[in-house]
Amino acid sequence: MKHIAIPFAAVLVFVGSLCAMPADAGAPLAGTYKTLFGTILTGRATESMPCDGCEGLIGNLIMAESWNGAALGTNWKVSCPQVSAAPTLTYDDVDANGNGQRIYRTNYAGGQLWISGGGAWGGGDPFYTGPLTRFTVIVTKQFAGGQLVGAVSNINFSGPIDGYQNCFEFDIANAELVGFTPNPPGEAGPFPPFMGPSDCNVSGAHGTYWDVHDITFTIYGTCVVPNRPSTWGEVKSLYR
Repeated sequence: MKHIAIPFAAVLVFVGSLCAMPADAGAPLAGTYKTLFGTILTGRATESMPCDGCEGLIGNLIMAESWNGAALGTNWKVSCPQVSAAPTLTYDDVDANGNGQRIYRTNYAGGQLWISGGGAWGGGDPFYTGPLTRFTVIVTKQFAGGQLVGAVSNINFSGPIDGYQNCFEFDIANAELVGFTPNPPGEAGPFPPFMGPSDCNVSGAHGTYWDVHDITFTIYGTCVVPNRPSTWGEVKSLYR
């Protein structure tokens, strides 16, 4: 009987490649996850600006992360969506004494969602990411005597999951303004870091910070993703 000699090094390579394969890698589980049900954590957020009080400027950007009471970013993170157009005032009943409400709608562009593979949606991957293809904030500001005394935002954003056919929708029904620079968060901290004006790679020092509550996070099993421009020329043509 003939014996077939298999080089030992080849066996090691083959076995090593098997060991390198993730055991249970797979798409995130489709479903709806809510802070109300304890299947997704609440969070904290900052909106970075070039100076104190410089709200609504194009390029202002959001950083948001889950908060478990001890650490940020263990469950989900939102990085770098930026204001793409000046906010639109949709409602204003502030009277001559400076009392009342104003509601603004602001559209953002860019940014990314990161979710832990250890979340309730985990399908085997250590984490999942996806670009934000739509991001809208509607904020209600309360004024008394001409001074801002409170603000609550409703936030909605969506996009595809990288590497899979899934899409996600992230709805925040209550993001509450905690404070703004130059006043530090103090004992209310920590919050995600402030970034530089229009630049998510540079640290900053100005902006607002928020508590994020009442999240509904939906993952769809399949979705149709619009074709995205593949060249800089095609991107520029969208803004002509």
